[in-house]
Amino acid sequence: MRTLGIILVFIGLLVLLREFDPAFLGWLQPYAPYIKEAFGGVTLIAIGLYFLTKRTARKLVIAAYLIYLLLYLVV
Repeated sequence: MRTLGIILVFIGLLVLLREFDPAFLGWLQPYAPYIKEAFGGVTLIAIGLYFLTKRTARKLVIAAYLIYLLLYLVV
C-alpha cells in the first residue's frame, strides 16, 4: 500500500505540474492521440493479464498499467 501511495502522489504532482507549466510535457504531445485512443484496449489487456497471472507477475502487470495510466492522465 505504501508503494501505491507513492505512485499516486507522483501522479498527482505530474498532473499539477502539467496545469502550471504545460510545456514541461511537450515532448509527449505527438503521442497523445495514440495514448488516448488505446485506453480501452490497454485496460482490457491489463485486466486479462491480471486474472491469468500469479503473484509476482500481477505486480508487474499493475506497475505497467499504472505507468500507462500516468501517461493517459498527464497527456
